[in-house]
Amino acid sequence: MIPESVLKASVLRACGIEPPAAGINRTFDGGTFQVYATVAPGTHFLEGIHFTVYQDGGTKLFDTPKEVLRAVKAANGTPTGDALRAFFAHYLPKP
Repeated sequence: MIPESVLKASVLRACGIEPPAAGINRTFDGGTFQVYATVAPGTHFLEGIHFTVYQDGGTKLFDTPKEVLRAVKAANGTPTGDALRAFFAHYLPKP
């Protein structure tokens, strides 16, 4: 499921309003795992984003969506895998 704040941010962008990075909920709940997109203070949003995965009582930090997809084993074509890819697409739009 795509978080509500991601949908709101998409609507704001469609209206020509860029929401502040701090105003976007950057959490994806995959049921058996959670992904948090974080930005270090003082860095540019798209350049300084990192992903923290909480799974099986542990945490791991990743720099790319590809690493996260591999770690959580989110296959393409599954509801969770597709929703996670949409979550990443929101934060890392293709140029």
